[in-house]
Amino acid sequence: MRPRLGFRGRVALGAVVHTALLGGLLAALQAWGAMDRPWGAALALAGLLALSAALAVLGAHLATGPVRALTRAASALSRGNLAMRAPTTGGGALGALGEALNRLARELSGSLSDLRRERDLLASILDGMREGVLVLGPDGRIVLANAALRAMVVMGSDPVGKTALEAVRNASLDDALTDVAQGPGEALLKELTIAGVLPRKLMVRVSRLASPSGERGLLAVFHDVTELRRLETVRTDFVANVSHELRTPVAAISGAAETLLAGALDSPVDAAEFVGVIDRHSRRLRQLVEDLLDLSKLESKALRLKLVDVEVAPALTHAAALVEEQARRRRVRVDVSVSADLPRARADRRALEQVLFNLVENAVKYAGEGASVTLSAAATGGQVVLSVKDTGPGIPEPHLGRIFERFYRVDAGRSRDLGGTGLGLAIVKHLVEGMAGHVDVTSEPGRGTEFRVALPVVGAGAAAPTPS
Repeated sequence: MRPRLGFRGRVALGAVVHTALLGGLLAALQAWGAMDRPWGAALALAGLLALSAALAVLGAHLATGPVRALTRAASALSRGNLAMRAPTTGGGALGALGEALNRLARELSGSLSDLRRERDLLASILDGMREGVLVLGPDGRIVLANAALRAMVVMGSDPVGKTALEAVRNASLDDALTDVAQGPGEALLKELTIAGVLPRKLMVRVSRLASPSGERGLLAVFHDVTELRRLETVRTDFVANVSHELRTPVAAISGAAETLLAGALDSPVDAAEFVGVIDRHSRRLRQLVEDLLDLSKLESKALRLKLVDVEVAPALTHAAALVEEQARRRRVRVDVSVSADLPRARADRRALEQVLFNLVENAVKYAGEGASVTLSAAATGGQVVLSVKDTGPGIPEPHLGRIFERFYRVDAGRSRDLGGTGLGLAIVKHLVEGMAGHVDVTSEPGRGTEFRVALPVVGAGAAAPTPS
């Protein structure tokens, strides 16, 4: 293997070659001069000068080769090519410089790898957070917005570089950021309402964020409190509705009792009338309390449903028999229509009976005198669909979306007069969902209403659910 020359070796080799060639040229020039030929001497001098220049260039090229190699390595490193290595052969100052460049490249490569790992870890943490995170730079423009924040508000594909107002379009958020940026530096907690197809309630905490260079940015952390506020509203409405529903029978019972104590007991006719009032409203009060307890058990999952194979036809017949006397008094005809080859459903027997009873009782109550109620069932798409259809006045379209809410009534006064608690359909919805089914309603004013309950067919692959 041919040994490689270092910087000093290349300089010495160039000097030797240059001296040898120069001596040869001088000897040739002397020979030409001895021949007494002026033009020959001139020609020899010109050749000597050209060759000397070429030798100078060659010597400089040989001498500066290692320097050029180090320069190329340094340029590649400055462009980010940390895999580049500088030559270290030959020893001396240039060899030490090459080793220093290579050591610097290795250290930079390790530092960049550590920074990438920390960056990826930070990005994973931010994207895994449920809280939205927004970071603004000293110029008030967005530096970072994590995935949770982009899911909470519509910010576009790339909000980085925009102002908060440009990205979020919310004046309250912009005011909060401005107050913290221009204030004494205390953190600010504020609730925002974000408009959109699905409006959201967000709780945001804005604080200052100091960078290592001393420049101050802003950090905003968002919490989605939409569901919390909705539950608070539901709880408030529930308490108000329960209080309102209890007030009517309690006031009626109290008034009737006071009237009896004031002397109505001495009149047999008046006494019988007020005792009837007490009896009627006490039964309504008892039914309301029982429905509240049932609904509370369902919503707290304290009531465990036992799913078994249930014959649907007997359940329909049983529900019709339970309302037979009530239907006779209101002159409502109740019919049951079930095909002979109807498959069994996967359901809780008692829950199914309660669902059908609530639906049939509602139909008999609100269909009106002379109407008819039809109970039927059919198998379709791996489900048994039970139908309770009446020919009553129907339900207006605006009410259909809320018919399964607690205490919601289409006609509140008529419902109370008929003894309704406003909880029957809410209980139906919870029980059906607890049996892995679903319930819906269709209605046409003046033509009647139909409730449909779909339950899994036995063997259709439906898993036993946790009660809703």
